[in-house]
Amino acid sequence: MIIYRLLLGTLFLFGALYLFFAVQIQLDPWSAADSVNSRTLPMLYGSALCLAVLALAVTKRPAETGSHREFRFIKGPLLQLTLLIACFIFSLRCLNLWVALAGLLLCALWAMGERRWWIISAVTLGTPIGGFLLVEIVLQMSIPLS
Repeated sequence: MIIYRLLLGTLFLFGALYLFFAVQIQLDPWSAADSVNSRTLPMLYGSALCLAVLALAVTKRPAETGSHREFRFIKGPLLQLTLLIACFIFSLRCLNLWVALAGLLLCALWAMGERRWWIISAVTLGTPIGGFLLVEIVLQMSIPLS
């Protein structure tokens, strides 16, 4: 139960910090008056994370399972996913965003126990290809990583 509350607190803090930095995004003079601008999505993400954590905090808590089970969760999937995200962030400079995203999805699905090859293939290939087509081809936007 302590681990659960620490996790909720950490996620809420992350969401609040994300909102804090989202508000500080500099806007171009021509987009400052728009209702949808470069701050909109980050503010929605931060708000959604904070609201989801608050909803989890007021709903039914998981049953007491003993500290060794909670430690096993931290040692297992949570630690693996944290390391995967860190590797993803560091690999963005040497790999293309879409290749790094495919690697992250492949490893994350495997770490979470997915073993069906057709789901792994569909998600690992479909998400980066769909993102590339939508962002770079349809919207004609480039994502600078430097």
